Amino acid sequence: MSEHRLDVTVRAACARFADRPALRQGAAVLTYREVADQSSRLAAVLDDALAGRAGPDPDRVAVYAHNSVDYLLSYFAVVFSGRVPVLIDRAFGERELTAIRSGCGVTAYLVEAGSAAEFPLAPSSAVPLEGSTHALVTVPADGDVPALLPDTAVCRFTSGTTGVPKCLEFSGFAVHSAARNWVAGTGLDAADRILCLAAFTNGLAFNTSLLSSFLVGAELAVHPGLPTSARIVRALADSRATRLVAFPFVYRMLADAELAAARFAGLDVAVSAGAELPTGVRARFEKQYGVRIADYYGVAEAGPCTFERDPAYRQGLGTPLPGVVLRTRSRSAGRSEVHLRTSSMASRYLNAPGLLESRIDAEGYYATGDLGHVEEGRLFITGRLAGPINLAGRKVDPREIEEAVRELDGVRDAVVFADTGADDQVLLHLAVVGRPPLGRAGLVAGCRDRLAAYKVPQRISFVTEIPRSSTGKVRLTDLRAVVAESADRPDHGIRS
Repeated sequence: MSEHRLDVTVRAACARFADRPALRQGAAVLTYREVADQSSRLAAVLDDALAGRAGPDPDRVAVYAHNSVDYLLSYFAVVFSGRVPVLIDRAFGERELTAIRSGCGVTAYLVEAGSAAEFPLAPSSAVPLEGSTHALVTVPADGDVPALLPDTAVCRFTSGTTGVPKCLEFSGFAVHSAARNWVAGTGLDAADRILCLAAFTNGLAFNTSLLSSFLVGAELAVHPGLPTSARIVRALADSRATRLVAFPFVYRMLADAELAAARFAGLDVAVSAGAELPTGVRARFEKQYGVRIADYYGVAEAGPCTFERDPAYRQGLGTPLPGVVLRTRSRSAGRSEVHLRTSSMASRYLNAPGLLESRIDAEGYYATGDLGHVEEGRLFITGRLAGPINLAGRKVDPREIEEAVRELDGVRDAVVFADTGADDQVLLHLAVVGRPPLGRAGLVAGCRDRLAAYKVPQRISFVTEIPRSSTGKVRLTDLRAVVAESADRPDHGIRS
């Protein structure tokens, strides 16, 4: 239906709020009219560039770039061209992109022109796009191109138990619902100015800051590069933000920085999601800057789910947003798993047919894998059943890292598990059985060659064996004991 087509929705917003500021990067601002004009021109350039390539015209184009206003213009250009944008984490390397090309049929990529020569896959062509800082890189197809569902409007990725990035297909209705429910559930309006510190490939940014801001005519400030306390302070000053959207590690960094409270003047609320925010960090941040941190719970497959509306609450993850229904289901050992139903649910995994559907019951409830409970309508998450490790908002599949490590010379066995550092931050801990001259430097270098940087284990322990059950399942409690014992040995557990 036309009311759920993203190009229609975005164009209508740009016409309605034509002269209002829409996108900001530093001191540079584009109005809604300028966003529509520049995206339309770029869509025409993209059409011409794709017409000049060999092979059929692709119905999907990936955006593989760092956060910037040009990133969003490229996204809108793909939408305006009638194609499906495929949003790919810029941290993905050759391993992930190879899997995406073969499993998702992606052969056209919008990348930063300055880095096109370093694109991880061997290109067929690379063409700078006039009027943009981006270039179109095309690569040969690798196998059959899987068909998208007829109503798919956007594709985003999540890591999971398959060991490769899984491609989520979202209909226009689902994307529109996520934005509309966020607006209604959080009170976002035209007076808001949003500073988003998360990448738009992640649901935290995509669902809370992109289409939602366009629906009400708000201003969205895009932050390029890594967030540091100094850069965030400058961005707050440039944007005069009323809302800050970021992962917990940002609030930890700001709380530790002990900046002048005046730097945060005008900021009404800070939205946190992706991982648990430690109580001490919340208390220090709110005391120092006088800004409330509101928790948000979202699921890659289901969209935005809860938000803490009540300023009096500092525990739990808030209450359901419009279009969301929560319930829990008992599991073993008295634990309960969170199940939910939303109007912003993904349709399927393009490259893992049937997997998403297998986790949705006959009533439409999705099994999240999160352990938790609901008290007086408020969601509390207490752990995970199994599966990906939540690393500062990114879901990391330990099996992918284990497979990469086992390819290295001298490795006999390897297991990756979640651990915590001295500051309570979640980190990746690799336990490895190997033989000389295998060492930490070689393992790290091998991982960097094969994995995205954020998937390289931060802690490595050499052990003589990985404790496993008779069925081959790792006994994690025993493994932690072995790791603790190996740390006391000068040879760190390496045996020939």
